[in-house]
Amino acid sequence: MDPFIILVIFLIMSIIIAFAIGANDETFSVVWGSKTLNMKQALIIATIFAILGAVILGAAVSKTVGQKMLYIELSTAVVLTILISTAIWLILASALSLPISTTHATIGAIIGIGMFIGGGTGVNWPIIAEMAVWWMLSPIIGFVATYIAYKIIHKYHISKLNGFEEYERSEKNYSYVLLIFICITAFSRAGNDCSNAVGIVAGVGDLQIDLLLLITGLSLACGVVILGRGVIKEVGSMTELRPSTAFAAQIPTAAILFFGTMQGIPLSGSHMLVASLIGLAVARSAPYDKKGFIKIIIIWLLTFPISAFLAIALFFPISAMFP
Repeated sequence: MDPFIILVIFLIMSIIIAFAIGANDETFSVVWGSKTLNMKQALIIATIFAILGAVILGAAVSKTVGQKMLYIELSTAVVLTILISTAIWLILASALSLPISTTHATIGAIIGIGMFIGGGTGVNWPIIAEMAVWWMLSPIIGFVATYIAYKIIHKYHISKLNGFEEYERSEKNYSYVLLIFICITAFSRAGNDCSNAVGIVAGVGDLQIDLLLLITGLSLACGVVILGRGVIKEVGSMTELRPSTAFAAQIPTAAILFFGTMQGIPLSGSHMLVASLIGLAVARSAPYDKKGFIKIIIIWLLTFPISAFLAIALFFPISAMFP
């Protein structure tokens, strides 16, 4: 097949995946849940930082995904298999308003196809192990850091406020700080998540990474605006939020995502944020949507094997079409 046509197919699939990632992005759930912003305002800001984050921060993580994870040849069939299997799982999860880890969906597909073609030596296991440590630590850090942050804020500030007017003024100030941290998170999240759409394509080396990142940023933004409301509402409704409590939950997510993205480490923003919200609920002794939380955990656990087996199953027809 004409190489130009193959590149066009790669690009189309990357756009579809980036759109699905944007549709599954719950970054702005805390500002919606705390009523800091309404949905329209949240989507406007999400659009801006989706584009900026992908273009400015996306290269490092994209290179990790595209160039360091597989020891097999990145043939047309391999790249398309990873892209299509990731897209299918993302779109299905977004349709069900499930905040899955787009990173895990992509890495699961990469591991599946790498092991299927190359056996145990087809995948760069040291890199996978390094990322796995981050995947396990980041939600734990999110839970603990949010728990501590809430306790400090409540003990040394909120509990010392006098009267409703002073409390409302304090919450308004927290809403401003929360917006700053949300913008940092959205900026970092876009830079990290774009690797799931273009990393494996960038590894082929036939398209300029800057062009890919720009297209990805625009596609992320479209996904958030067109389909992102469902996941934002799902996560934003897990527990009661105010600007001060949402700020406590956002601190670790913003810090870890920014650091990980700058270091080129693929991370799951979904894991961190949901763990932080649970940490917040526990710190407040407040109720949270336990059924929704269990559903999210189950989906997270299933993402790796589903993506891996989906990639293996799709490889047969795709390799027949693109030998």
